[in-house]
Amino acid sequence: MKVLGICGSPHKDGGSAQLLLAALKGAQREGAETEFVSAYDGEIKPCKGCIQDEEPDCKYPCVFEDFGKALLEKIYSADGVIFSTPIYWFAPSGPLKVLIDRMTCLENMVAFGEPSYMEGKVFGAIAVGADAGGPYVGGYLITTMTCMGAIIPPWGIAYSHKGNRAIHDEKALLDAINVGILVARMIAVLKGQKKELSFVDDVELMRKIKKKIIEELGLGGST
Repeated sequence: MKVLGICGSPHKDGGSAQLLLAALKGAQREGAETEFVSAYDGEIKPCKGCIQDEEPDCKYPCVFEDFGKALLEKIYSADGVIFSTPIYWFAPSGPLKVLIDRMTCLENMVAFGEPSYMEGKVFGAIAVGADAGGPYVGGYLITTMTCMGAIIPPWGIAYSHKGNRAIHDEKALLDAINVGILVARMIAVLKGQKKELSFVDDVELMRKIKKKIIEELGLGGST
């Protein structure tokens, strides 16, 4: 199984990246192949609203030839997807929101007699900021994804108010690890395996993952 992590932050060592890496390590613990990508790694052109045409043209693959199309291909190929984003005025970051708009081409396959290409994919959400807004962003993300046909597992959302020090928010860090674990376990369940879909309250695991991420991101002598 493959779990794709998409970071909606321009800071690859910031809080959104920290918690996304924690989630991916949680998924790896369950045997998932994982990939980390950033929505800021290339141009994602704004959706031009093909779905609004009298004769709908919105379908996969998207009409644009850009980095957004490459991300859509990765989403299409993944069994599970985790978004992690900074909180920008009670919403995800601009590039991530534009990507979500472009994901309409996956969902709108229903207009062409096929299931939504998001149907059956498992989705988790992480939001990080230095102020309020985490539940709004997480709620927006999981609501949008389930409306596209994705499956939200138990404990599929995490958020922190500690900004670029989210790695030290141990409650949020454990929540993020569980996002990854439960996304991977839900994928396994959908493939016919028996898995417990319950929260893993493992402080030792959390601290091991915290240490690894601090080392990988070069966050100094933080403990």
